[in-house]
Amino acid sequence: MRLTVEDLASVPRWDAARIATIPGRCRGDLLGPWGTNVARRFGAGAVERVRGRLAPPLDALPTVLTATDWVPAHAQVVITEAIVDELLGGDLRALYPLLVEDTRASLGRVELALVRTMGAGRVFKLAPRSFGKVFERGTCEVTVTGRRARLEFRGHPLFEHPSWRLLQLFAQRTMMDLAGTPGDATGEAAGEGGFAVIASW
Repeated sequence: MRLTVEDLASVPRWDAARIATIPGRCRGDLLGPWGTNVARRFGAGAVERVRGRLAPPLDALPTVLTATDWVPAHAQVVITEAIVDELLGGDLRALYPLLVEDTRASLGRVELALVRTMGAGRVFKLAPRSFGKVFERGTCEVTVTGRRARLEFRGHPLFEHPSWRLLQLFAQRTMMDLAGTPGDATGEAAGEGGFAVIASW
């Protein structure tokens, strides 16, 4: 069964106790300058409003995180949901243009030109290497056939989280947009808690 952005955005949120059981860590650059971006868009007080929705230790995370930082594996989804609920009226779908803008800014002109030169297919083939740099657990396998890519994530309870799954659809759509070949991405369960993204352009 294919899962769309709309499907995943409508799934009830996990409660805090369930999220807290997700093991492991991820790199801080998954969140990057999250607080800086929030303050730029929504004003100086917005970061504290978001922090008010977070439980320790996430409520004390720096507003800028890098590849040298480690955070709990669930940090990305919990902080993302807090931003959405506090500042975007609870609509996860409203994240997409913000993510495209932030990704474009983080890459810079030279890297954007490289992504366009490589094209979507070659960029997708790099996903397992990038994945291994940011997650302690789990695997990512990619198959590219023509103008279609299948990215399969397995081996981590995080991959069952509906907001994490939605973020993966957004991430692959963003890469296609930045590569200059806009397309669509849908998801599907991959067995034993795994998740697959099917991207076409």
